[in-house]
Amino acid sequence: MASAYIIRRKGKTCVRFAVRYRLGGRESPVQSAGNFETKREAKARRDLVAGELAACRNPTDVLRSLTSEEVISTFASVAGDWQASRIDVSPGTRKTMASHLRRIVPVFGDMRPETIAPADVNRLVALLAQDLAPGSVKGYVTTLRLVLDFAGLEPNPARHRTVKLPRLIEEPPNPPTADHFLAIVDNVPGRFRLPLLVMEQTAMRVGETVALTWADVDESGSRFRIRASVAKTRRTRWAQVPDWLMQAVSETTPPDDRVPERPVFQGVSRTEAVHAAMKRACKAAGIPHYHPHDLRHRRLTLWHGQGVPARELATRAGHSKPSMTLDVYTSVTPVDEAPFEQLTGYVSA
Repeated sequence: MASAYIIRRKGKTCVRFAVRYRLGGRESPVQSAGNFETKREAKARRDLVAGELAACRNPTDVLRSLTSEEVISTFASVAGDWQASRIDVSPGTRKTMASHLRRIVPVFGDMRPETIAPADVNRLVALLAQDLAPGSVKGYVTTLRLVLDFAGLEPNPARHRTVKLPRLIEEPPNPPTADHFLAIVDNVPGRFRLPLLVMEQTAMRVGETVALTWADVDESGSRFRIRASVAKTRRTRWAQVPDWLMQAVSETTPPDDRVPERPVFQGVSRTEAVHAAMKRACKAAGIPHYHPHDLRHRRLTLWHGQGVPARELATRAGHSKPSMTLDVYTSVTPVDEAPFEQLTGYVSA
């Protein structure tokens, strides 16, 4: 049976009312009749649509006469609006969203969101799986789901039980051994050595390390502040730094030049640069390709092997629950500490 109804959607700053209708029973696709700021406007539009349906007329014509933009909204336009609305995410996340949409929009761009079916989503998955890892495909589909949620589709075709993703096999972390870590440090340009030592000794993420400013340095307490704005969990935490490493960091900049907004690691402003430097260093050393995040895995694995209590380990990692840390690191192959003399040799040279 044809029907018209209102969906109340609550955002971070406002409430919107979306009017949706079907021309037939549940087998008919859900169609949009507009989105409104007030329930009164939404009720007026719903009643208009319901009247057309009761008269056995398709509401499309009358809706087009009211506002053609609402009726012919394409996936591309909805995706653009959704992307513009995501002011709540970090620049890195926005960059990832844009990357996902560059491949999704050409597939669904001219389609109206309400005409997208689960079978269309499965075709997208098959297309992406040709050259992307299962974990990456999942990220793309997550973005698609969010766009269609934003469009007010219920049910969301990208969340349908028939949508199948490639099987994701989680490989346990394989952090570098002490020898491999030292080989990396030996082969990176000098400006990258101190940031890599900081990541390996503190388990800080690469983005957190690159974003450090002198306002975040507590020299007397020998610790760094990871601000909520750059932390993955959006919660501020402190990373304890070995005294010898804090001294090396302090010696890079005279006290008079440590203005609060100045980056701690001059010349290392992008995470991509750190990734590229490590990739080249691994190739030059003839060792497996490691990523900056593997240094975080290495330190947390060492702490776990040294008997650091689960709750303390989670606090150092910035995880909300100890189980999150233990689920990953209890099965990781133990690694060995790098000789202290060699570590300090890099900062004293």
